[in-house]
Parts: sequence; structure tokens; C-alpha cells
Amino acid sequence: MRWNKILVLLVRCVVLAVLLCYPFSSYAQEYSFSLDQEVVDVRVNDDGSVALEYWFTFTCDPGAHPIDVVDLGLPTGDYDPSGISGDVDGEPIARVGSDYEGGGDHGVAVWLGGAEIQPGQTGTVHVVVDRVGGMVYEDSDDPGYASVEFSPTWFGSDFVHGTTDMTVRFHLPPGVQPEEPRWHGSPSGWPQSQPETGLDGRGQVLYMWHDPAASPDRQYVFGASFPRQYVSESSIQKGPSPLEQFFALAGNAVSCCCNPIPIIIAGFAGIVGLAIWGQRRRKMQYLPPSLAIEGVGIKRGLTAVEAAILLETPLNKVLTMILFGLLRKGAVTVLDDSPLKIRVNEPLPEGLHSYENKFLAAVKKDGTLSEKQLRKTAIDLVEAVNNKMKGFSRRETTAYYRDIVRRAWKQVESAETPEVRSQRFDEGLEWTMLDEEFEERTRRTFRGGPVFVPVWWGHYRPWGRHTSGAGARGAPTGRASTSTPSLPTLPGAAFAASIVRGIEGTSSRIVRSVSDFTGGVTEVTNPLPKPSSGGGSYRGGSGCACACACACAGCACACAGGGR
Repeated sequence: MRWNKILVLLVRCVVLAVLLCYPFSSYAQEYSFSLDQEVVDVRVNDDGSVALEYWFTFTCDPGAHPIDVVDLGLPTGDYDPSGISGDVDGEPIARVGSDYEGGGDHGVAVWLGGAEIQPGQTGTVHVVVDRVGGMVYEDSDDPGYASVEFSPTWFGSDFVHGTTDMTVRFHLPPGVQPEEPRWHGSPSGWPQSQPETGLDGRGQVLYMWHDPAASPDRQYVFGASFPRQYVSESSIQKGPSPLEQFFALAGNAVSCCCNPIPIIIAGFAGIVGLAIWGQRRRKMQYLPPSLAIEGVGIKRGLTAVEAAILLETPLNKVLTMILFGLLRKGAVTVLDDSPLKIRVNEPLPEGLHSYENKFLAAVKKDGTLSEKQLRKTAIDLVEAVNNKMKGFSRRETTAYYRDIVRRAWKQVESAETPEVRSQRFDEGLEWTMLDEEFEERTRRTFRGGPVFVPVWWGHYRPWGRHTSGAGARGAPTGRASTSTPSLPTLPGAAFAASIVRGIEGTSSRIVRSVSDFTGGVTEVTNPLPKPSSGGGSYRGGSGCACACACACAGCACACAGGGR
């Protein structure tokens, strides 16, 4: 009898084990995938809405749940599900449902139907949203401008892994002129400090952000401002005040943590610190949008100084390049280095560039430099380069001039005799100065052997003080000559140290504050992006349910998470 009970008990255990294991084997599969590529076009319409077009390229992990549905977060609830369509590698999706399970208040579930992506397979989900309203806000700093910000859909870290090749393209409203709009600062950690700019196939201004290794589970916010007359006045909304934003963030902290006070204080301090850092960093980005139409090619013929502007070289170094170019031409003599004093030599050589003449105009009667005039020189130079670049590819042109810098150094370093090495360094000085490792390469190149001192050596007095013996034998007293008889020589290490000290010292003293000087130029050539101003907050997908807080000038961020 006892054995019968034991047998029955064993049978029951086996049956229970089978029942428990069966559903586990069927339903234990979880979504697990990589998002290989995400591309989104955000087209701003003149009625204040946007049209969205997404391309998601997924690879479903072997053994994972098939990708049968994609949760697509949307910025606002002002959309019509019937206006959303899609396909998977050309095969139409099954339906668009309201059973959205991603983070955020708004979104749709895109069911793939027979086109679902099976484990081990890769597929591209293409979704078109014809209209999302409530996207345009009044610019917080300039009431004459409107603002749009947008955050592409991202996915829960429990389900997605790896990195994503992400591209976000903003198409601004019809009629906006190339020089009118302003981009907002790139997200933290984004590899581009500013977007690529151009015109799309419809002739509308295009801003494009690209990161080949973005995080698929992170929110990125992008934005732009443009004159408000290009969208319907009734569509422009006003965001909440900064105080309302602060209390909204404080409320989010309260919902997350038991003792929110330290978090609120730390968060507020962090926001202020990041804002100051971002403002200073943005001040240095003086180059305006260069609207380069793809496929036109390279803008050749820029001088080294103009190429320095294209490469966004710090302006104190650009001014130093101009000064050394004038020294080489015999147009100026440096009388003192602290403070920097310059004498304009008469008669001036012919063929000076416009920016060189404007630099000379900045020399005051006492030999010091007028920062006001130098700032005007820099502004005019930036605008001239921008005009020259219109119709050309900035990316290709930048690569072209970086290659010129590389080849200039290669010619110097490969010279077989001290005479040829010295001559090539002299001829390509402005180009080699564009190398970020100029100082180290100069020291390395002229480490040993004699160096034939350039004919314009005597025009730079600080060097003369360090090398009075050499300079006295061969330094010219007037304008530079094309002949080089009896040039003085120096040990290579002494020459390298002299030129590095001279350039570094001049760069540090040519303006009082590089940040303030460049900020004054940037205000004219590339106005600072509009600071963020209020906007709703949305539920996030994190464990403590903190809001993803899309507080921004555009106030229309798509908050999307989840893992389907």
C-alpha cells in the first residue's frame, strides 16, 4: 500500500514537472536583437506638423522571439493611425495597433504579420507617419523664431544590444532660406558638434546628424529654429516657464526616490554646470552653416588661412597664421612680444590678401592691436570662406585640405639636405601650422643638424633675442628678399624651440581672451543655438518610472522605449 502511494506521488511529480516545463519552453523566449541601423526623416510642414519616415534594420538573435511587432513612440497624441503605413523589405505590414507597450504617453504598435523577422535573420522595417501635430513652439530667446525638437525612437536595454548606425535628417519648412535657420546643439556624446547642412531634393534646407556607433537604448534630442513666418501662426505654441520646468523635474525626482532633496540640488547644479560648459564650447564654433550640395565636389584654391577657417581652427591661431604670413612677406616687424607690438613696414609688398590688409588696419599707432578691428577681420574672413564654400561639399573639401597639410609635412620630413628641409618648412609654414601636432613634429623634424634660418627671421624680434649671434650675421633690415645669400644657421633643436616658443607665445598674447574674442565672432557669424525652454514630460521605460523629461525648445520629443 505504501509503495502504491509512493508510485502515485512520483507520477504526480513527473506530470507536474512536465506541465511546468512545457510552458516554460514555449514562452521563455524573449525579444533579443541588434538595431544595426536607424534612419529617420523629420519633415517640418508649414502647418506646424511633421511627417516622419523611419527605417529600422534589425537582426533577430538566434533562439530569440521573432520580431513580430515594433513599438514606435510618437511625439504627441495628435496623429491619425490610419495615416501610418509600413513594410518589411518591401512586404506590407499587417496592421498598426493602439496596443503600444513602449515608454512614453504616445505611440503605436506596428505589427509585421507574415513579414516578421525570424531568429538569425535581418530585416528592415520601414514606417511612414504622414502627420504628427503640435510640434512647433515659440523660440525661447527670439520671439521672431519658431523651434522644433525631436527624439528618435529608442528601445529597451533588456532587449537590444550593440551599437546603431543612426542618421537623423531635419527638413525645414518650405521657403526657409539657407542663412536663416539655426541648429540646436548636438546631444551629449554625439560625435558631431554640429550637423551637416545642405539642400534636400525639394530644395529645402536640410540638417543631418550621423553617428555610426550610437546607443540604441538611449534618447537623443535634435532640434532647429527658423523664422516663424514659415509656419502657420496658429500652430506655434508657448512652452512652460523655467520655474515650471524646474518643479516638473523636481516632481519626477520625488516619484523616483525617498529623499529627493540631494538629487534635486545635485541635478540643478549639474544642469547649470552643463549649461555653462555647453555655452563656452558652443562659443568656439564660429563657422556658419556651409550649405554644400552633395555631389558638387571640392572647393580648391583656398589659402592656408582660409582652410584654417574651414577646419574651425581656434581664431587666435588663425590670427597668428596671418601675422606670420605678413612676417614672411616683409610687411611687418614685431617690435616686442609682451605686450605684442608690431610695426607696419613701408612700402607694403604687392598682392596682399584682403584679410592681411584688414589685419594691418588693426595695428594702432603705438604698435598694439585693436581687438575690435581684429574681430571685424575674423568676421569678414569667416563670411568670405562661407561664401566661397557655397555649392561645394564641406566634407570633401575639409578632407582635401587636411591632405594638403599632411603632404606639406611629408615634403619637409622627407627632404635629404638641411638646405632643402629649411626651404620647404619656410614655404609651407602656414600649412604645417594647421597640424594639431605642429609643435611636436617641429621638434622631432629639426632635432639634429643645422637649420638655415629663413630670410625674414630678423623681422621677429623675440627670436632675435634668443639667437642674436645668428641673427646679426644674416637678418635683413628691410622687406624680405627672394634671394638667400649667406643665410645664418642654427642648431636644429635651438631653431625648433625658437619657432615653437614664438608661435605659442604669439597665439597666447594676440588677443586677451580667446573665448570672449571668439564668442564675439560667433554671435555674428553663427548665433548661439537657442537654449532649451519648457515642454511636457513623458513616462520613460526605466525601472523607477522617472519621466524622460523632454523639456526643450521644441517640446515635442518622441519618448519611446520597450523591447518589441
